[in-house]
Amino acid sequence: MMIVSRRLFMGGSFVALASGGFASRGSAQTALQLRIGTKLELNTLDPHFFNGFPQGSSHSTIFDALLSYDEQLRLRPALATAWRSIDDKTWEFDLRQNVKFHDGSPFTADDVIATLERVPKVPNSPNPFTFFTRAIVSSEKLSDHRIRFRTDAPTPSLPNDLARVFIISKKFVGASTADFNSGTAAIGTGPYKVAEWVNSQYLVLDRNPLYWGPAQPWARVTERVIKSDAGRIAGLLSGDLDAIDEIPTIDLPRIREDKRFTTASGTAATVQYIAMDAVRDESPFISAKDGQPPLKGNPLKDRRVRRALSLAINRQLIVDRILDKSGEPASQFLPARFEGTSPKLKVEAVDLDRAKALLKEAGYENGFKITLHATNDRYPKDKDIAQAVGQAWTRIGLQVHVEALPGTVFFSQATKQEYSAFMAQYGSEDASIGPRVLVHTPGGGYGTANRTKFSDPAIDTVVEKAQTEMDPVKRKQLVQQAIEMSIEAQAIIPVFHPNAEMASKREITITPRPERRFNALMMKPKA
Repeated sequence: MMIVSRRLFMGGSFVALASGGFASRGSAQTALQLRIGTKLELNTLDPHFFNGFPQGSSHSTIFDALLSYDEQLRLRPALATAWRSIDDKTWEFDLRQNVKFHDGSPFTADDVIATLERVPKVPNSPNPFTFFTRAIVSSEKLSDHRIRFRTDAPTPSLPNDLARVFIISKKFVGASTADFNSGTAAIGTGPYKVAEWVNSQYLVLDRNPLYWGPAQPWARVTERVIKSDAGRIAGLLSGDLDAIDEIPTIDLPRIREDKRFTTASGTAATVQYIAMDAVRDESPFISAKDGQPPLKGNPLKDRRVRRALSLAINRQLIVDRILDKSGEPASQFLPARFEGTSPKLKVEAVDLDRAKALLKEAGYENGFKITLHATNDRYPKDKDIAQAVGQAWTRIGLQVHVEALPGTVFFSQATKQEYSAFMAQYGSEDASIGPRVLVHTPGGGYGTANRTKFSDPAIDTVVEKAQTEMDPVKRKQLVQQAIEMSIEAQAIIPVFHPNAEMASKREITITPRPERRFNALMMKPKA
């Protein structure tokens, strides 16, 4: 198949952009090109500007961190080949030798130090990376390929934290986000280098011939942002795209039946959950049911009420009927098969009688009126799932209104505590992160995604102990205890873990990852 190229003028130079199809099996490997259609919207090339999964997906093809994760979320070497704790507040990392940046400059400990110096200085970051570096009080270069970190307190999570921070060249320690977005500073050690990028539209990558790891199969990769599900599917069916993500479950059967394509599915390390305003005495979207006396206080402050709302939800029915089995019911923050999760927590069965009894015990036998907020464009079937939860709550006597909003509006308002209850998703690579960011009282680097300001001093204590316990066995026990306490307190209501549904031309194999990613590193030509 012929590959047609057009030339685009960008920043004083011409860049060739492939517009042809997937190379035939008989083509040389150097000619292989990959065109991806993704819902993940990349809005920056600065690897330290926005800690979000769309950014992490694309940035991981350009930059490397000291460590990475495998498909089971176990740490593995990347730019560091070994790591060890010297004492409770000291870690040493051995760095990989003979690694070069895209511009040919060598990677050394100086680049790691420069990266850690830059992270807290990135201005106007909507979700900064400082959470992952704040414990480090000093970085000492022991040699070009060995570095020592000292922390302000015992920090057993440091290797996991540094797996989230992409390393840049020391040349760009003072670079602005605009410098990265222009491509000038977007130079990493990763398997691909930037050829062209248009904000929130597309990213073109070329294979990095200097890459320290296994050679990548794709000579050129084009990631196109296509927010419309129908648009991505049309691109795959027409042959304009080689692989797409976020396939609506209603479209999966016809793609599976088409011999031109293959599908891939994997449970993500993500939970769809309900957050509730359990702090304020009065909540903005809770009131008495129509025609009833005024409501006394905020019912969500009572754990029995939150528990009743959880018991009303038929999780399996949501997964089976609305998601067409593209997911699994949730009992905690991560799917139970991942390391560090609680083996004690089981998926809660629906129990309407018990839910009604709890409401009666709490003094809300007649129920109340509540609005459940959700997104309508962020996750698969997000509005439909919220409607199903609302219907479940009506069965225990509540009067429920569901309001679904665009994600850009929803998250801004949720962060400002403008809701009484809302549905969202959160993903993490470490079982300890859920309690730490979603449940712990906000402040001091904790509770960074706790938009309802939920607070329980007993949970806080256990979470904080887990963050400073260097003994791995004791730390795991503390993390599991924090998870169990969070669910027992109904700090959140876990509903389900979604599947990532992807499809490609039959000549391509996709290996799903638990992180929410969709990139060329997950794909290879079939032999």
